[in-house]
Amino acid sequence: NEFMNNLLQDSYSKLTKALQDAGVDSNLNDFNIADFVGDATLAFIILGAFFFVLGILGCVGACCQVKCMLVIYVIFLVILLLVEVTFIILIFAVRSEVDSWIKKPFKTAIQKEYKGINATDSISIAINFVSVEFKCCGVENSGDFNSSTLWRHETNVANPVIPAICCKNKTESEISDCVQNPDDNNSYKNQGCYEAIESWLTDNQNVMIGVGAAVLAVELLLMIFSLIVCKTNRKKDDYDEY
Repeated sequence: NEFMNNLLQDSYSKLTKALQDAGVDSNLNDFNIADFVGDATLAFIILGAFFFVLGILGCVGACCQVKCMLVIYVIFLVILLLVEVTFIILIFAVRSEVDSWIKKPFKTAIQKEYKGINATDSISIAINFVSVEFKCCGVENSGDFNSSTLWRHETNVANPVIPAICCKNKTESEISDCVQNPDDNNSYKNQGCYEAIESWLTDNQNVMIGVGAAVLAVELLLMIFSLIVCKTNRKKDDYDEY
């Protein structure tokens, strides 16, 4: 619809400006969000369908006082709560394993699909944007680009060590020196994007914790409300039988 189109256009405009300000000449007309999220698209569709069905069960069950629908609704809510709590516990209990699991697909994208600073494919544009926005290089550091070859022809410099997007300054002469002789002064070679994003999340953790707590509270209230409705209906049925 028009609202979503305007929202996407605004997001694309901001993305274009951020990249151009950093000296990146990418054409966002070729940017396709479906290509970027890949197989996650199906997961989003399934998740959306699940919450849609869950909402229907709750609304119809409560409004029409259909006990079986309310019971199914409560069961789904309990499962959802257990999954969320389990995920939170896993993040703290096996942090290193969770980190490795999250990093793997991003490293694979860098090694197999990243094409350089001026590439127009979705993956390259996304990596460029994250690198510019968080002033970082690779998932852990510039070493993530070592086994990648597609980006090595982005400049006329022979045997580049790091991609140009990892350089702090974006003039041609500065990039030429940076990609061949990177250090902490002219590049972000030792600043991984995963750590940078993690730091940003930590800085905003109060907001995230607040939102998460609110979601859990709403789910608990919905579950309690559903149980109350079920109990009320049961008492009503017992009274009618009497």
